[in-house]
Amino acid sequence: MKRPSPLTEEEIEQAIRKIRHLYDDYIITFTKPFKLKNLFEDRYFEARKQRIDLTGFVFAELDVVQRLKHREEAKVAAEEEKRFKRITQRATASGLIERVAEEQRKQIEKYPDFEVDERASYEMKKLFGALDRFEKVFWPPFDRILRKIYPSYFSNPRVDLEPKIYALCCGPGASPPIASRYKALLLRLPKSANDVEWEEKRIILEAAFFLHQLDTVIRELLVEWRDELNEEELAAVENIREYVHIVIIDFRLKDLNPSNLGG
Repeated sequence: MKRPSPLTEEEIEQAIRKIRHLYDDYIITFTKPFKLKNLFEDRYFEARKQRIDLTGFVFAELDVVQRLKHREEAKVAAEEEKRFKRITQRATASGLIERVAEEQRKQIEKYPDFEVDERASYEMKKLFGALDRFEKVFWPPFDRILRKIYPSYFSNPRVDLEPKIYALCCGPGASPPIASRYKALLLRLPKSANDVEWEEKRIILEAAFFLHQLDTVIRELLVEWRDELNEEELAAVENIREYVHIVIIDFRLKDLNPSNLGG
């Protein structure tokens, strides 16, 4: 994503409010000490005092708090992995895994294959196919609507959504950036099935978090901004919402919601 031009004073204030909100959310969601936010306030005070480049400062601070959040989400994912293994061990004896896998396969066969790698699993090809279709078909009209109703960059949900779309979807490259480690593990000799399986689950969790966040943004938009949308825009938003909901259901991502796993 291109870095915007130097921010106005108003945009800087909006960015600072957003960073404060992210710290509040991080501290409450993951039970972290409030001194983390106080340390940010100290850095902001010094930046003002020293008259440093506040545009660079807010981008750097936004990156810091998002990295903190992603690190905790990774810990949550690790705990979910342990829980999944326990459930899997209990289910193996009854053959439940095989039946569930076959049902899952039939449920997602309608999505296009995205050949992230010829050795990739069926589910990975279909998941990346579903995400690629979202990025190419549904994101452009939704992006235009977001730009219309949220003219300021830092008050716009795009500031959180765009990096995740870039990571999960194809974009200008041959495959999604998030798939780079997965592809490397598939090529490794000798190949570790456990490492590959864990990386697949990590990608699925990242996709689930993104889709649930997107669903929340859509629901909030329809509540707060419905009257600002014309019929064509409203239909586009409803189509996007339906597609996101169907993908969540088809790939069994309903329970992989940040509010369920980390709250």
